[in-house]
Amino acid sequence: MNESDIAAIPPTDEEMPVSPPLAIPPSASESTSAPPPAMRSQTHTFSEFTDQVEDLIRRHPIAAALATVGFGCAVGVAARSLLTPPPSPRHRVMELLEDIQDRLTDFAEPAYERAHELAGEGRDAVKHGLHSMSESKLGSRLRHLFS
Repeated sequence: MNESDIAAIPPTDEEMPVSPPLAIPPSASESTSAPPPAMRSQTHTFSEFTDQVEDLIRRHPIAAALATVGFGCAVGVAARSLLTPPPSPRHRVMELLEDIQDRLTDFAEPAYERAHELAGEGRDAVKHGLHSMSESKLGSRLRHLFS
């Protein structure tokens, strides 16, 4: 075994150093006067964070104002969507039927326009045919026959 292999072996319970027991503060007033070390570091970190935010706002006031307005709009939209009651089933059905009607209208409109054009062309062809027939000999004979 190398020295590095030996150093990698963890110590046993008997070899572990024993730490002294934690001392209990003599009075309650002393324990509440100073925050614990973890809380002091969190307070220090929060203080640094607020200082950085204030500095950023001072350096970029327009961007900070726009970000605040955007955040307010996002909160407003989220609040409105959460606070708006859901539509009634009847209202949802009416919206669905209106949507179906709009889609069918969009789908059928080209066919309707084409049928309208063909009907107009057919009407013009019948008028032209009747006008041509009235000027022909057959037309005059038929008029004479039915009059």
